[in-house]
Amino acid sequence: MSGKTYRETVFSKFNAGIFVVVVGWLGYTMYRQITVGPVGTRPASNEFLAGMVLLFAAIGVLFSRLRIDISADGIKVGYGFIKHSIKWKDVIQCELDTTPALHYGGWGIRLARTGGKWRIVYSTVGEPRVMLSLAEGRFREIAFSSRKPEQVIRIVNDYIAARE
Repeated sequence: MSGKTYRETVFSKFNAGIFVVVVGWLGYTMYRQITVGPVGTRPASNEFLAGMVLLFAAIGVLFSRLRIDISADGIKVGYGFIKHSIKWKDVIQCELDTTPALHYGGWGIRLARTGGKWRIVYSTVGEPRVMLSLAEGRFREIAFSSRKPEQVIRIVNDYIAARE
């Protein structure tokens, strides 16, 4: 099957902002502990704080960018190394996801049971979501944020129509 390719990276200022605050607070705590003295009655070691700064900085980089790749092979969507690959034979339908983000428990990677089906959601704050219905698999629906949902839906539906 030949067709269009589509690639999008959705940057989440919200996710990045959370991690900037956490990394900043941990970095400040480590700096204060090194320059002034132990913070609190049971202070963490400087090595532990440095490790936490690096860990949360890495997680922040991974979870601030949602990547969407659509090609003749199928659809790949995910944050960093946590992603889903969907083959075209498994895609039944594609439409706009109108479920409120709070139903999923917020933004990020979420699992929810909606309409009797398990749905995995890759969501960013303030962006609409596309939902795919799948023929088989552990999750029967997958939803993901996109800045251009109409274009994504059109491309996916073109692939579905070409398969039939």
